[in-house]
Amino acid sequence: MTLKERMLNEKLYGSFIKIMTNTSITILAKNAGMDFLFYDCEHGMYTYERLHDLLLMGNAIDMPAFVRVPQLARGDISKALDCGATGIMVPMIENRIQAQKLVEWSKYLPIGKRSYAGGANTNYKGSGNHKNNMMEINDRVITVAQIETELGIKNIEEIASVKGIDAIIVGPADLAISLGIPEEYFNIKEIDAIDKVVEACKKYKKGFGIIGKLELIEKYKKEINLLITKIDLDIIREGFIKAVDDMKSLYK
Repeated sequence: MTLKERMLNEKLYGSFIKIMTNTSITILAKNAGMDFLFYDCEHGMYTYERLHDLLLMGNAIDMPAFVRVPQLARGDISKALDCGATGIMVPMIENRIQAQKLVEWSKYLPIGKRSYAGGANTNYKGSGNHKNNMMEINDRVITVAQIETELGIKNIEEIASVKGIDAIIVGPADLAISLGIPEEYFNIKEIDAIDKVVEACKKYKKGFGIIGKLELIEKYKKEINLLITKIDLDIIREGFIKAVDDMKSLYK
């Protein structure tokens, strides 16, 4: 069963990755019970070469990964997918045309118009067999629209209705800023906005997720398919703090 198939039937657990570049992160995540990793190429500093190695290693051990690209651009989307990403997410999608472009550049015919090339995305199989490879990859790749603005909320119905958009993930921090209520994640304006996304995902049978604090995720735990809370920065920071506290406790 592909991650896309599992997404609509299970609760999948993942972590956002911004600074870790060693491929061992994929093994550590898998051994911990993670279902996927989510590499941030919008605010993170990954080169395509490093991204390729991380994704290839993950695919080899059945640890699929999403990539958040920096912008809605054909080159960014196709390059990340050619590196072997299972899922692709574009930030700040705000209307139907943008959602359609995202699908066009992330899916092969007959769904989109993605340019074909073998490589990490085909696990370096021999050349040829384009039609079957395209069908297999279309079935596997998860195309995600990230909703982070008031305009995106206003147009959520038309975004969610686009064929080929597989999931919608809310970015609550930028959404709160766009709504004029920075960091007020439980403000009624923010909750009403997220509720609209939830309803659109239910109506059009899309996966749903939130990248944010555990308290906010808990509120929507029944509706969320893709649970993403900790980023590698948090995990490392908290690990260091615990290590120091444990050592200090020896002398109390």
